Amino acid sequence: MSAAGKSKATTGEYAWWGQSRRPEFCFSFIAGLTPEDVLRRLGLTEDPDQEGFPTVEVGRAEGGSVMVEWGGSAGILRNVVRDLSAGTSMASISRNVNHHSHFVHAIDGRTVAYLDPMSPHWTLSADPGRLRQDLEELGMLPEFDPDDDDFFPQYIEAALALAERCTGVRLERRHLQPGALPYRASIARYYEAPEGTFPELAGYSDQ
Repeated sequence: MSAAGKSKATTGEYAWWGQSRRPEFCFSFIAGLTPEDVLRRLGLTEDPDQEGFPTVEVGRAEGGSVMVEWGGSAGILRNVVRDLSAGTSMASISRNVNHHSHFVHAIDGRTVAYLDPMSPHWTLSADPGRLRQDLEELGMLPEFDPDDDDFFPQYIEAALALAERCTGVRLERRHLQPGALPYRASIARYYEAPEGTFPELAGYSDQ
């Protein structure tokens, strides 16, 4: 599986994100799996009353399932990426309160692309030429201007479109409405780490 041939989503198709006021999030796109598959792979127990950090919401989407976490980053943790992508393709976009962002694409348990959507470096990919084409088409590799210190303002919209291109899964505005996704669970088990440390993030060439 690869970015090309799955979808030709455009940045404009995710323009609705510009109306969002949620700074911290992690959205995961998982190809071909049902929400029940997602919970089972992660060893999570559905709990409709679960709320607050670290809660994930899971539901069906075109092409597979989406997993949404507000205020967390579970979708880019190494073990979550490994477990969710086994035998399939997944992509996650995460942004924290300081607007530090991450994009991860994994296939069959292995991370094949890892980049910062605000300033993507296309060589961090197992298939750099193909990823570069998508980044260019989505406007994520603008011409460098030494007199312009601004960044590409639609970087989240572009990253969402890139995730769809990688997986064939489409996140829709309706998925982010309160109560829209039918499954809720605590993903706290993946945040467990030795005291004073944070769980390892996925990274390109993870085995």
